[in-house]
Amino acid sequence: MDLRPALNYDVLHIVMSLLSKREVFSMMGTCKTLYREGPKFLLHEVTLKDEHDIRFFTQFMAADLYHRIRYLSIFTFECGRLYAEAALLLRGFLESAAPVLRLHHLRLLDPEAMLSSDLGLIQAFSRIVYMVTLTVRMPGRLSFDLLSKMSGFVQIAIVDCKKRGAEPVEDNNPILPLCSLRNTLIEVSAYGVKAHITPGRGADIVFPHVRKLRLQTYSAIDSAEYARAFPNLVSLYFLGRRSAYRGFDEEDREELGVHRERNRTSLRERGGWSTWEHLEGTPIDLWGLGLQGTVEKLTSFMGAIDEDHQAIIAGVFEELMRDIHVKQIHLGIFMSRAVRDALRILSRISRDLEHLDLHVLVDPEEPLADITGMLDTLVEYVGRGSLRSLDVAFSCGDVLVEIDGTGSPDECKCMLHPDSLAVRIQNCAPSLRDISLELWVAEKKVGMFHKGDQIPQYPEGWPW
Repeated sequence: MDLRPALNYDVLHIVMSLLSKREVFSMMGTCKTLYREGPKFLLHEVTLKDEHDIRFFTQFMAADLYHRIRYLSIFTFECGRLYAEAALLLRGFLESAAPVLRLHHLRLLDPEAMLSSDLGLIQAFSRIVYMVTLTVRMPGRLSFDLLSKMSGFVQIAIVDCKKRGAEPVEDNNPILPLCSLRNTLIEVSAYGVKAHITPGRGADIVFPHVRKLRLQTYSAIDSAEYARAFPNLVSLYFLGRRSAYRGFDEEDREELGVHRERNRTSLRERGGWSTWEHLEGTPIDLWGLGLQGTVEKLTSFMGAIDEDHQAIIAGVFEELMRDIHVKQIHLGIFMSRAVRDALRILSRISRDLEHLDLHVLVDPEEPLADITGMLDTLVEYVGRGSLRSLDVAFSCGDVLVEIDGTGSPDECKCMLHPDSLAVRIQNCAPSLRDISLELWVAEKKVGMFHKGDQIPQYPEGWPW
């Protein structure tokens, strides 16, 4: 009697991939082949939410641990504090599996409560031999203790402190907690951290292979200290507490300017960070870092509600552009007058810019004169500049309306329409071969013009 399944393996895999985990588990009891194939579909992504999940999972794995462990890929822990029995089961599994466990992603979403259930879990988790990505959310003292003891191979670390754990720690920057992984990490993301480093504590910690750093912090940072810790960085995303443009006035600018000068001096004296493939952040945040050097791609967002704040932002943007030499710029800009200011600054400073990407959020109640001035400045800049490619998208959150009695909605839409704008641009810059223009109204694309095929794509992480 032939006990092999009637369907070939390719068809069998397609069928099982369409089933729920409960249905796959039921199929495993029908024959030896399905018993062995089932774990491939059940274990690719596992989420443990409570003690019931832990008991079922550990029992399932114990039936054939060393065969099934190879299929575990994305492992998420959402469970909080555990009773002693469940904590012991989990620790026992980790102690047995850690030496051979190779994960694509380990996610600890409430680690403080879980680790406090059994402190032995810290050592058990720390022995996992390999993972591509490690995410720790709401960390506290126990989570940072776990991170400092990890001895396996981890390429990408994500530490999310936007919601704090039970016991916040003083140095919740990405350098000290991740020091045990410094020789394997290539990318680090830290959100909601203080980022300040107690003098002397991180002096000998270097992450030689980290190429990308994403840092969101509510405190000023010492740029030279981070440049020393991440000497080979090529991509930096930085979002600081100065991003709320409405609350940024001249007094704030002076305060941040003092910090900027301190950073500029320390970077010159101690060296580091002069070339990047990609910088991302608001002009205010990047300006405060005191950076100087060459940037392949700059991604930023700028714009303010009132003219006083817009003048401050424009001034900061101009000083930033004097400090860094940029080849490609990707700007998200709110309101037409901010676009006009940015283009005038670029025309004075960045005369050899190769690519300009603008995503303009147009206020439907903007004066027609502002929109006209923005378009005139754009055409003039393109005609005088050295651009090889241009990518512009106008987004209006609602139907364009008349605001100052000088024009109608149809007249405004006609000016912004890609077809009419493309004619003006090509007349002023006939040698510009790569152009992409779009108009969106109420989240619907109402016009598009495209020419050429050499327009750079949005950088990774571009928000639009």
